[in-house]
Amino acid sequence: MTMTKPGPETGQKPDGEGAFVRIDWPDEDIARLTLARGAAMNTLTWEMLGALMNAFQDLRRDPPRALIVTGEGRAFCGGAHLKYFTEPDSDLADNPEGARDPYVRQILNVFNALQDLPCPTIAAINGHALGGGMEMAIACDFRIISRTARMGQPEVRLGLAPGGNGIQQLIHLVGRPRALDLILAGEAIEADSALTFGLVSSVHEPDDLDAAALTFARRFLACGPRAVAITKRAALRAEYAARSEADEIALDAVFESFSTDESREGIRAFVEKRRPRYDKLTK
Repeated sequence: MTMTKPGPETGQKPDGEGAFVRIDWPDEDIARLTLARGAAMNTLTWEMLGALMNAFQDLRRDPPRALIVTGEGRAFCGGAHLKYFTEPDSDLADNPEGARDPYVRQILNVFNALQDLPCPTIAAINGHALGGGMEMAIACDFRIISRTARMGQPEVRLGLAPGGNGIQQLIHLVGRPRALDLILAGEAIEADSALTFGLVSSVHEPDDLDAAALTFARRFLACGPRAVAITKRAALRAEYAARSEADEIALDAVFESFSTDESREGIRAFVEKRRPRYDKLTK
């Protein structure tokens, strides 16, 4: 499979000081997106949101086999940029409608663009993932975490409600009691508690997180990329569908996957007792 590698940086600051988002390729077919404003806790400024949306749109056009999302510095993502709501010259200060539209709605749009990517996505939670930062991790298909990191939805402690997907998706992820515990008490939890809650798949020492994320992502290289994309799309659609509709969604996915060169290669490789050569197929 021929892949066009994007440049190392996106979301360049107007003054040229540096990128808000960096993309590199730790493996030929695995991309890693790093939120690159660690000194500012990788908060969701307008510039960060624009850089993330551009990156996800580029990755959707030419998807990797897997995507790792992580942060620079001591934060995965610190969530909303709260100064927007306190600075006198901000359009969002004392403006509930403006806070919802366009700011929080744009956050939700960015997270939806991440969730809708046709490849597996892994959040490598290197540091604090709070508010919108935890919601960004939720938007990924899988999450692994550094032992020193914390996760939480502290919005209610600020007199606010989560809006990036903490309300509508967390219950599906961890169940109602644990989801309500997180979003109604607003407490940040340690890595081991996140594992117990079912928020993350594994906990790692900080120096081991990058390698663990890459090992996790490489599991998907044995699978047909189109089959993965078809199956992921069907799973997201079926999650909220009635049973009869979900059955049809799954059957449509079977039909679509059987219609690809990838399925023919996979079945032939199984019969011939060899590894499938998906990388030799065109997209």
